[in-house]
Amino acid sequence: MRVYLTGFMASGKSTVGPEAAARLGQPFLDLDRLITAHAGRSIPTLFAQEDGEARFRELERDLLRRTATTDDLVVALGGGALVDDANRAFAKEHGLVLYLEAPVDTLLGRVADDDTRRPLLEDETGTRLPRDEQRTRIEAMLDERRPAYEAAHHTLDADRPVEEVVGRIVEVVTAQAEPA
Repeated sequence: MRVYLTGFMASGKSTVGPEAAARLGQPFLDLDRLITAHAGRSIPTLFAQEDGEARFRELERDLLRRTATTDDLVVALGGGALVDDANRAFAKEHGLVLYLEAPVDTLLGRVADDDTRRPLLEDETGTRLPRDEQRTRIEAMLDERRPAYEAAHHTLDADRPVEEVVGRIVEVVTAQAEPA
């Protein structure tokens, strides 16, 4: 079964995905990493270019469709991948979509505690926004993206220890794969 993990940045997709894939005996693919490998540049560099986010989204759409060539696969999607109606419909048709949901405080704590560049939480000069502005931006983006996330087949609480989230993913996938 093809499994697509969706959720806001720092919801844990790239952390729990490889562990869930290993427990399910499936390969793991991080779509953002595939995009950077395909483009030959980092996501912040892609976003900084003239066609920035539009080019990134084009690559995301194309590479998402390529995942349909592998039957058993766990894919961590970028936080905005399923905001696009066509991407969301594709993922739902070609796999099981699981939304890793976490509260704003958890997401803010996770992005504040890592050194990953996150262009959507930076100002126009590439400088990380102050924490209060990051919160405001996360809240606004979550409000905008929530309907896309909630269209997933299942919503899982990602504000839990990694092993619990992995266990829950495995439970849902296993139950879905069992004949009715």
